[in-house]
Amino acid sequence: MPRDAADTRQRLVVAGRRLFADEGVYSTSLKAVVERAGQRNASALHYHFGGRDGLLAAIIDAHNPHIEAARKQMLDTAPLTLDDLVAAVVMPQAALLHDPDGRAFLAIISQLSDLFDRWEDGRTPEQALRAFLGIKELLPPHLHDDLRHERVTRFLELVAQALGSRARHIDAGLSPAIDHDTWVDNLATMAGGALSATGRGRDRPMPPAHAGSR
Repeated sequence: MPRDAADTRQRLVVAGRRLFADEGVYSTSLKAVVERAGQRNASALHYHFGGRDGLLAAIIDAHNPHIEAARKQMLDTAPLTLDDLVAAVVMPQAALLHDPDGRAFLAIISQLSDLFDRWEDGRTPEQALRAFLGIKELLPPHLHDDLRHERVTRFLELVAQALGSRARHIDAGLSPAIDHDTWVDNLATMAGGALSATGRGRDRPMPPAHAGSR
């Protein structure tokens, strides 16, 4: 790719990341991204990315290699407990809270919860999928496969929303009440507890409607 084209592409990624984080992935106009990137050609974004989804994918792809490398290092240590797998999901992303671009990425990811249910569709990055499948395998044995998938999905939502909220909190100039390491450990602990909760599950009968009544 010619240098000028690469520079234009990078400017669009930077502009899109900031605007998507601040104004919303689907609320930001593509014209605003082009203008923020200092481009006079209104078709520049479509030329480089094909549209909003392509730009969003490029923003995510800019961060995923680092996250994937950190996860691989954590996942290559065996045997892995549920807590280990939860940490491999949470910690590489939580490290991005220290960086402005990383916080923008986390704010964007937290807006994509409608897509989280697709984590088994074959498009999830390799190391993330390893962690998610490992968690699914270690869930309480009475849960059916569809409930296991659902529980992992809700876990991903919990983590993404918590990280996105803290990212926005920091970017707003507010001082977090809890230090980073304690906060991350607490998030992982809560998430692990939610995943391992036994509950009733589909295989346990509902109590009679009159149970406990007088």
